[in-house]
Amino acid sequence: MIVGTVIGSGVFFKAQNVLIATNGDMPLGILAWVITGGLMVICATQFAIMAVKYQKVSGVVDYAEATCGKDYAYYLGWFMLNVYYPCMTSVLAWVSARYFGVIFGWDAAGAEVMALTSFFLIASYTLNTFSPKLAGKFQVSATIIKLIPIVLMATVGTVVGISNGTLTSNFASSVGELTSGTSGGLFSAIVATIFAYDGWVVATSINAELKNPKKNLPIALMIGSLIVVAAYVLYYIGVAGGASIEVLINDGATIAFSNVFGVVGGTILNICIVISCLGTLNGLMVATTRAMYALASRNEGPDP
Repeated sequence: MIVGTVIGSGVFFKAQNVLIATNGDMPLGILAWVITGGLMVICATQFAIMAVKYQKVSGVVDYAEATCGKDYAYYLGWFMLNVYYPCMTSVLAWVSARYFGVIFGWDAAGAEVMALTSFFLIASYTLNTFSPKLAGKFQVSATIIKLIPIVLMATVGTVVGISNGTLTSNFASSVGELTSGTSGGLFSAIVATIFAYDGWVVATSINAELKNPKKNLPIALMIGSLIVVAAYVLYYIGVAGGASIEVLINDGATIAFSNVFGVVGGTILNICIVISCLGTLNGLMVATTRAMYALASRNEGPDP
């Protein structure tokens, strides 16, 4: 659930933003992905430590209650319920519809995309309401599907890039081209990668439903976060094997997928991106549907 919630559309499109921020410097871009991933691992470690000690209902609210008291946990619970979860969930419904629309050439803000956004949002809520177990199985399936293009690009893209010299050229051409604005470039790249690492906190919302949560949740947090960091870094390197830095900056990282796997491969990538976004949407909806229960279980709220 952690891998499936964190990996959405960001990994496929943030590579271009990172290259732009670093002026095409590959090592600096990799450093940005690693630094932000390191922050995620550190935060996940802190949550893992808390998970070993505290377990009630909804991990993030549990930990807030343990560290800052019931009042703070109450306010945090209402914030997650009314702001954080709904905003992220509705945005992911739109992102899923937007990339679905790309396949058919729809306008990103057109009526078709907005109607599909509503459908995805309602369908995800309905699935989690009437069949939570099926929603869990969909989460697993979507995670596996979204990892396929990442693994393919990371491996095949790297091999192709080394064999035709593109990857070596991209790394060599970027070295020594940094200007006095290097630190700004790195920080801008870090900002670009932060969005791609967001969402892992929502996995703690199901801590009360796990088997032996004090053992399994910390393991999931650590292993899940490490898988995400490795996937992002290796995918970023693989993308650099599919096209030159100039092409990647101008046309986006998805052009590398088309170069390596052909036009059909590019279309399949777009389909995988839609499924990836729907998986993230589902993971967020899993947390959204449990947010009010986290308060009610504490005998809090307007009518527990």
